[in-house]
Amino acid sequence: MTVWYRLLIRLLTPLVFIYLWLRGAKAPAYRKRWSERLALHDFPPQARDGIVIHCVSVGETVAARGLIESVLRTYPHLSVTLTSMTPTAAEMALKLFGDRVFHSYLPIDTPAAMQRFVSKLSPRLLIVLETEIWPCLLEQCQLRNIPVLVVNARMSERSAKGYQKYAWLLGPIWQSVDFIAAQTKGSAERFASLQVPANKLAVRGNLKHDFQVSDDLRQQSQSWRDELNRPVLVAASTHEGEDVQILEAFSLVLEPHPTALLIIVPRHPERFDAVARLIEQKQFNFVRRSAEQAIQAAHQVFLADSMGELLLWYAVADAAFVGGSLIERGGHNPLEPIATQTPVISGPHVFNFDEIYQRLKAVNGVQIVTDARTLAAVWNEWLRDPKKTAEYAKRAFDEFANDQGATEAILKDIKRFLPLTHGTENVRTMSMIKTTKPNNNTEIWYDPSVLEGCTTKHFEANFWRSQNKIKGSATGRSTAFFIDVGEHGLLLRHYYRGGLVGKFNKDRFKREPISSSRAMAEFSLLLKLRELKLPVPRPVAARFVKAPIWGYRADILVEVIPGAQDLFKLLLQRPLVASEWQQVGNTIRELHCAGVYHSDLNCHNIMLDDSSKCWIVDFDKCGFRAEGEWREANLRRLLRSFNKELTKAKETNQAFHFDETRDWPLLVEAYS
Repeated sequence: MTVWYRLLIRLLTPLVFIYLWLRGAKAPAYRKRWSERLALHDFPPQARDGIVIHCVSVGETVAARGLIESVLRTYPHLSVTLTSMTPTAAEMALKLFGDRVFHSYLPIDTPAAMQRFVSKLSPRLLIVLETEIWPCLLEQCQLRNIPVLVVNARMSERSAKGYQKYAWLLGPIWQSVDFIAAQTKGSAERFASLQVPANKLAVRGNLKHDFQVSDDLRQQSQSWRDELNRPVLVAASTHEGEDVQILEAFSLVLEPHPTALLIIVPRHPERFDAVARLIEQKQFNFVRRSAEQAIQAAHQVFLADSMGELLLWYAVADAAFVGGSLIERGGHNPLEPIATQTPVISGPHVFNFDEIYQRLKAVNGVQIVTDARTLAAVWNEWLRDPKKTAEYAKRAFDEFANDQGATEAILKDIKRFLPLTHGTENVRTMSMIKTTKPNNNTEIWYDPSVLEGCTTKHFEANFWRSQNKIKGSATGRSTAFFIDVGEHGLLLRHYYRGGLVGKFNKDRFKREPISSSRAMAEFSLLLKLRELKLPVPRPVAARFVKAPIWGYRADILVEVIPGAQDLFKLLLQRPLVASEWQQVGNTIRELHCAGVYHSDLNCHNIMLDDSSKCWIVDFDKCGFRAEGEWREANLRRLLRSFNKELTKAKETNQAFHFDETRDWPLLVEAYS
């Protein structure tokens, strides 16, 4: 991403909101949920640490339905958030998946908005349908080591030339994607021409080939056909400039076929009323789907002003015209009418799906028309000769019958980037965490498998002291309390400021989104690390409290590691044996190999238990990072902490059993 892009996207942002407002005159939903356009809204905590799937509009959402269902089945312990750009796609997501997914608009691609979006959701994986990739979004994912997969990807010649032309503005975005699953060989070749490495690119087919027409839909469509008992034509996904031609063509159909019915389906809901007025002007007797009235014999046109029913109208019709093709829009995907075995007619402008249409032309599985007259001629011919019409439908269906398997192949790709954790029955993730808000200033997250309920009292030492359950404390920058509440017990820690700031501001932190606040961020990170089988404490509960006037305070409860002591205390007592130093090196390497950055790796935050197993604690301000020099910096910081404590011990004539020449090489050798 370039400086020019950052500047341009900021300058364009006000224009985006002007566009949303103007479009909202016809579609009021565009004037709603504006906070999401800048990622200023709050996500529920349960949406964090999951999978984000971006489907820009309705078409991508429908195409991804099977894949999304597979992801929900494969990762039942993770949340799935669907993002889109249009209200119709938001409605479709709700209709198809209900409360099984979270939904949000994808923010405008400014650096600040995308930083907020990715920070609030902290996803493990981003899956983008087709080609809807944004430079700032990609940059934020790279900074956090979040894999980005572009699936069902298609790249037309026109789009490829556009990306090449504006590479100076966008930067190397396609080379930065972790994996691209292209629909076709031609698309893959065009991605390769954009310098996508071969090991990041594969042909997986089109998800729409995996679409199966359900028995319920077949029965529903047959019921419609039996009730109508008349010739039915559908013009689907039509755009401005096409409706006039389609109605003109249909008027020529009514002469030889007076009982025919036209189902017209505008592409965008905000055009429903305009198309209705046009039908009235052309003096057709019509009924709207939204009127919920039965279609009578006198009705000539049925305006399908609803969402999510296009497949039904294809299945009901004797022939389908696929819109966006009589004008230079580039056409729409014909695979849905092919799946319902409805013969396809298209205009000449199909560059968005050129490869599919080339295959259809090669087997004589589509009719290409250029205007109202030629469209009427084909409709009339097909209505006169149902056998010939059926042959078109069969040739098209047979051509793509063996192209299934994209969903399964892409799911395998997803598993490579997000491996399934063994023993998921014991895994705890943010989707399983409960939240409570005791008052307007406080929010608590807790694990219901450990605590049946959690209140503000659980974070107050006096509450536990009154029950005689405090069994000890640990001192450092502040005091942490050991609480006897079960087999392992809990550690209660309040967050304090350090350094010079801490001398005049003891425990207030700058206000930030709750999900990004100190305790909550550490809580969710620990859940993820334990899922990866890393040796870290089990998080139990976390609290965010808005402080008066400015800032917030925070607390966390974690499970105590039985029989563990930190290296500082152990080295005050005795030297560590070689195997113990090697255990420490191995554990740090395990952490780093998982991409985990520890902001304060020192001898106080590394522990050994009774069996000499090594544990890492205190993950405040930590997180995942891409490979880099931070790993070596972590080790250097740890070495400094040993030498610092050694120097302090010498100054006070205490024993601190650390020898850099003897002990440190053992740790480094195991790490390496």
